[in-house]
Amino acid sequence: KIFTCHLKHQLCTFIVCLYFGVSATDPDQEADQTALRYSLHGQGAGGEFTIDEHTGRIYAQRRLDREERPAWRFLVLATDEGGMGLTGFADVLLEVRDINDNSPFFPCSALEVDGCFIGQVPENSPADTSIMEMHAMDLDDPNEGRNAMLTYSIIKNIRNEINLNLFSINATTGTIYTVLRSLDREAEDKYLVVVEARDGGGLSGTGTATIMVSDVNDHPPIFTQRAYTTQMNEDMEVNSEVLVVSATDGDEGENAVVTFSIVGGDEERKFFVEMDKVNRRGVIKLKKKVDFEKLHERTFNLTLKAEDADFFSLAYCLVQVEDSNDHAPVFFPQFYESAAMSEDVPVGTIVAQVTASDLDSGLNGRFSYSILKESDPYGQFLVDQSGWVVVAHSLDREKISQHRIMVLATDAGIPPLTGTAIVMVTVLDINDNGPEFEAAYKPVVWENTAAPQAVRMNETSMLLHAVDRDTSANGGPFSIRLLLLTSDATNFNLTDFRNGSAAITALRSFDRERQKEYRLPILMIDSGSPPVSSTSTLTVVIGDRNDHPHLPGHAHIVVYSFEGMSCCFCQCSEVVCAFRACSWDQKGLM
Repeated sequence: KIFTCHLKHQLCTFIVCLYFGVSATDPDQEADQTALRYSLHGQGAGGEFTIDEHTGRIYAQRRLDREERPAWRFLVLATDEGGMGLTGFADVLLEVRDINDNSPFFPCSALEVDGCFIGQVPENSPADTSIMEMHAMDLDDPNEGRNAMLTYSIIKNIRNEINLNLFSINATTGTIYTVLRSLDREAEDKYLVVVEARDGGGLSGTGTATIMVSDVNDHPPIFTQRAYTTQMNEDMEVNSEVLVVSATDGDEGENAVVTFSIVGGDEERKFFVEMDKVNRRGVIKLKKKVDFEKLHERTFNLTLKAEDADFFSLAYCLVQVEDSNDHAPVFFPQFYESAAMSEDVPVGTIVAQVTASDLDSGLNGRFSYSILKESDPYGQFLVDQSGWVVVAHSLDREKISQHRIMVLATDAGIPPLTGTAIVMVTVLDINDNGPEFEAAYKPVVWENTAAPQAVRMNETSMLLHAVDRDTSANGGPFSIRLLLLTSDATNFNLTDFRNGSAAITALRSFDRERQKEYRLPILMIDSGSPPVSSTSTLTVVIGDRNDHPHLPGHAHIVVYSFEGMSCCFCQCSEVVCAFRACSWDQKGLM
């Protein structure tokens, strides 16, 4: 049999509460009805619920909470003969009815730093404009009376200067509306309104609505000055800054983006405005060069306009142009090419004479000559104030074969202006350099190798190559010889191929343990007139082979091992150590 019980959990106010009982009868004749024993099984048995085994009365051990569990289902067994006989059962369903024990609340995550209920409304919105909806929750049963039926109201409103509320709320839906057309973002852009949600049983909870007033374009941009005055030099470069103007706009965001323009006084378009929208500034810059010598370009009366998407304002700017040193000295001609000269010409040799002129007068038209240091890094030339360019230090074709000297004419204006001319000087070669090795050779010959043995100069070549920094006329073909000036040289032979290369051959076998390297003096002679020779030393290294055993010996060694420190002569791990023995071979510490 199924027993269904509906119980209000708040009626249980004691620690142990009697809810209801079940009873069974034994249909056997002469059965002892008092010998029936009851037991409880299933949900909550032995925990939330217990049963009196003699009477069948069911008790709750604690107060029940519908919001935690709305129903319980368990079995009651009845066994005759004192619990040792036959058994019958009943299926018991216990439904917990709701009472109004939960207050409404406005759900909000703890992670929402700026608040959970945020609405936006444009400023100047008309009355009854919907802003946002406040939604509260009640954990009670919505089907049980009015326990979860919520009513909304504003308990902390905002009032205007005449003490009228700015906001209202729909008591049923929780929707917040404007009351008056009086919201002004420029006066206040955020309001906090406290809303109460009350259920049918009188319990309540509160939440805060954050109402953000968004901007509309209702303010024109205003120049910070009605009139501006500035000065500029006539030599001001194009794109240079002439004046910075600024404006204010009470709006924000896109509504406060101000653009500037010139709408009068600049018929020849000498100026333009560059925008700085972030800071609401306009930078007036020079678009075309101005000339003080032209009377109509000495003063400009500009009309400026600042505008946003809907409004604008005007301002006026007087630009006064000042005279400056605007003519640089000019060379005529601007390019000079001297006759080619040998690199051994004496100091003081004349290269060329340059001539310049300046259209300015006074200090602005007085100038002096100099040579740009970067065009003459070794200071091999100088120019006097008459324009004569001469050799100041000896020339070296191997450093610079052609000089491109930049001669400067700088006037005395403020700031000074400079004109330039180029003087080309070609340097002719003389035979002043002997041959030298093409690379830094490091040849290796292995010990115990049968002779003759070709000596490899490096990884890529078997041959020794010679080069000469002079021109080809003073270069090859070269004569390359091995000078038998030392005993080292007698162990090798050099073959000159007469094309700037030679081969080295080892004439005997070597023992590295006797001699590790051999120095060979190499004589190289070029074909210049007269010829120039040089001697370079070629060092031949004897490569090691493992041809010596370890030497016998013994030593008494005491090893101290400190925690955290390593031994430089051994590697020890607790009681096991490895030591190095000596050998005559290269890298012989093994």
